Amino acid sequence: MNYCQACKVSVNGDWLNCPLCHQPLEKGSEPPLPNPYPDIPLRFNKKQVMRILTIISLATISISLIIELFFLHSPKGLNIVSFGIVSMWLVVLIIIRKRRNIAKSIVYLIISLSLLSIYWDYVEGWSAWSTTHAVPMICIFALIAMYIAVRLVKVEVEDYIVYLLCAAMIGLIPAVFLFFDWVTTPLPAWLSIGFSTVMLIVTFIFYRGEVLRELEKRMMV
Repeated sequence: MNYCQACKVSVNGDWLNCPLCHQPLEKGSEPPLPNPYPDIPLRFNKKQVMRILTIISLATISISLIIELFFLHSPKGLNIVSFGIVSMWLVVLIIIRKRRNIAKSIVYLIISLSLLSIYWDYVEGWSAWSTTHAVPMICIFALIAMYIAVRLVKVEVEDYIVYLLCAAMIGLIPAVFLFFDWVTTPLPAWLSIGFSTVMLIVTFIFYRGEVLRELEKRMMV
């Protein structure tokens, strides 16, 4: 491949002169130009993220195990908590790999995992474990993961605020399960509702201006 200094192009084949300007070609191609954009390092520490997730996971498992063994006398609920913890890890790992639109990915993940658990419950004969435990746990731990991620990755408020509201509102869906009596025990649903309500209130108190601006832009108000 030869190079034309006048046209600033590389020419394939056995051309001696540039087919565009007919100037003599130089042997070989021009060396690659340096990247005009600076290399921006990650604004978070992966080890720190993993350490925080590990601490939260171990603390949650320990507390759940103590409650189950000493108060409920059964370790079965630990499986449900583990499902929520796995969801939290999955959310954060997706965030780390897909940092360009973190919050949007989390909302899609909440919806996907919730629908998957409901379908799985339906295929197994419907014992309501998905509406009783899985969906509320997914909503709670996904909101926790979103908060951890946006704080550690230092995402701009405008990039995630609307999706944080969407995730919090999805966390209110277990209220529907309670209304139609689709749960075997109401505690996880109430936890999801309470956690999402607190998140909505805090968001509107501290980021009311950003929320209104983003809604105006997205809804063309």
